[in-house]
Formats: sequence, C-alpha cells, structure tokens
Amino acid sequence: MKRNVIIICFMTLGVFSLMAQKAGTAEEKQYLEVLKNRSEKILDQYVELPEGETREKVIDLMVKQYWDINKVHDDRDNKIKELKENGVTADILKGKRNKLEKKANKKLLKLQKKYLGSLSRLLDKQQIDGIKEGMTLGAMTHNYRGFTEMIPTLTPEEKEHIRDQLLEARDKAMNMGSSEDKQAVFRDYKGKINNYLSGRGYDLEKEGKQWQERIKSLKNKQ
Repeated sequence: MKRNVIIICFMTLGVFSLMAQKAGTAEEKQYLEVLKNRSEKILDQYVELPEGETREKVIDLMVKQYWDINKVHDDRDNKIKELKENGVTADILKGKRNKLEKKANKKLLKLQKKYLGSLSRLLDKQQIDGIKEGMTLGAMTHNYRGFTEMIPTLTPEEKEHIRDQLLEARDKAMNMGSSEDKQAVFRDYKGKINNYLSGRGYDLEKEGKQWQERIKSLKNKQ
C-alpha cells in the first residue's frame, strides 16, 4: 500500500516538479523556471494546445529536453576546458575535442529521438512541427519565406529542395545549446542553398536587389 502511494505521488508531481526537487542550487531552480516559461511561450505561439493534462505533460518533456541538451553541451565544454588547462598540445587537443564532440552529438541524437517519440504519443505531426519551430526561433519558416519571396520564379523542385535543407537544419539546430549556435546552423545551410541556387543559374545579388525594390515599392504604396 505504501509503495502505491509513493508511485501515485510521483505521477502527480510530474517531471518538472521532480526536477525542481532535485535541483541542487537556487540557480538551477531559477533555470528550470526559465525553461518552463520558454516552453509555455512556444506552445502559446506555435501550437494550439489548450490547458490541461496533455499540455502539462508536453511542457515537462520540453523542459527536460532543454535541460538534458544543456547538460550534454556543458559536460563537453568542461572537459575541453580541462584539457586546455592541463596544457595538452594543439594536436592532442584537436583529436580529443573531435572525439568529445562526436560523443556529444551521439548523445544529442539519442535524446532527440526519444524526445520526439515521446511527443508523438501526445501530439500530431503539425503540433510537433510547431514545437520544432519554437525551439529553433522560427528560423525555418522565416528563411523559407525569404528565399521564395526573393526568387518568385523558383520551380516546385527548387522549393522542395530548399525546404528539405531547412528542415534538416531545423533538426540539427534543435540540439544546439544557445540561440547563437542555432542561428549558426541555419547560416551554414543558407550558404549551401545559395550555392545550389547559383548552380541553377540564379544571380543572387540581382535577385536580392530586385526583392528589396519590390519591398520598398510596396511600402510606398501603403
């Protein structure tokens, strides 16, 4: 009977409450609150999910994912810092850094797979896409709109390629530990897309200037 009571209490508390209890410092507790607020804002902005048990479960999953992602990045960075402080040679540092980054990326991919699997038991594909957008600052939609508005003559094939590249960037950016690193992932993929479009014969400088002129003309008409 006592064991059943304990299990019920754990189920009632939820993941966030349990994590808050385990937080060792005031700073960690404060960080958990930041993650909870961030998760709630993402749901409010990108996902149609009313108040209730499902929403609370999703918030728990999001908070834990953010927490776990940052732990992986912090552990990797601390080990690299320790290597530097120990005065290892540049070649040794490079090799060990590469190993640490590969190990961290493997952990992040495993976390992401589990996270998306858990979300899929609570949400539909469109709602999960909304969470992905929110966790990556809406960069996929913003950049896709930018490319298609800059070059109105893009073919369906070209649009599909751009979208696929940006979706891949979004999945990678979800595992980054800061907004700057998320943006860096998209910059890298935008460069790949620019190279692709140049290879298809587009003059991106010309297309960009014409786009700005269209924007300016539209503003003048308002």
